Amino acid sequence: MNTKTWLFIPLIIIGATWGLTIPAIKVAVSGGYPVLGVLFWQVFLAAIVALILFLPKRRILKLTQKRLILFGWIMAFGTILPGIITYSAAFHLPAGVMAITIAMVPIFIMPIAILTGHESYQKKRVLGVLMGAISIILLIGPQASLPDPTKAGFVLLAILSPLCYAVEDNFIAYFGLDGMTPVETLLGSAALGSLVLGVIVFSQGSFIPLWENGIELTDFAILIIGLTTGFAYAGFIWLIGQGGPVFAGLVAYLVTFFGVIWSMILLKETYSEFIWAAFAVMCFGVFLVRPRNDVKKIQTK
Repeated sequence: MNTKTWLFIPLIIIGATWGLTIPAIKVAVSGGYPVLGVLFWQVFLAAIVALILFLPKRRILKLTQKRLILFGWIMAFGTILPGIITYSAAFHLPAGVMAITIAMVPIFIMPIAILTGHESYQKKRVLGVLMGAISIILLIGPQASLPDPTKAGFVLLAILSPLCYAVEDNFIAYFGLDGMTPVETLLGSAALGSLVLGVIVFSQGSFIPLWENGIELTDFAILIIGLTTGFAYAGFIWLIGQGGPVFAGLVAYLVTFFGVIWSMILLKETYSEFIWAAFAVMCFGVFLVRPRNDVKKIQTK
């Protein structure tokens, strides 16, 4: 297995793990919990996961101005903004549709990466991104329309979330991690996010006391969201450094695939044959967009 092909293994693992959060988000918001309250637990639990992974290294996370800017950027465009958008839209849309919108990440990433000079223009890779776009058209076309057509506006809202991830993705690829590992980056950004969101939710009275009335399904869903996000997000940041922003962005396609599958299994959602056709097109697009031959790894060690 060459240095290019093996990257598909962590790509698939990250996609499957992250895809599990899609039905979990639907369960969490359906329970009537406030958006910021759920988002706080997601970020706080991700910080706990990062801390557990960081402590065995017995290192001190040094804070510099550049690192604080990086943490703030990831917190804003990788957590808070897309989180608010996702949770707000998830209340109105099926989990499978939410999974579909995540596949827009590479479509947004490509033009940004080309404009910043981090990625070169290649017809084959552009074709791969276009295959992803075609798969989305198949998924949300007239034959696979929403159960409630009046909710179409929330699909447009949901698409703003992958735009945030695309901005974050290219920022990390362009500026690097300032010598930090992915775990250290996740720890810093999640800790900052927990602090900011903690102040907001406690001041607004939107804090969610988990298991106050016993173990409920919504509480368990929030736990799943936080833990899986922590592991998957650390892997995602690592993948950006190994394969570049466009290749790392392909995890969105797999989040879509596994998000739909998990939603079918756990939430009993059903879909038309157009979705299965879209999956085939999506997979073709994933294998068209390969890691760069001249990978410029982000300094993480």
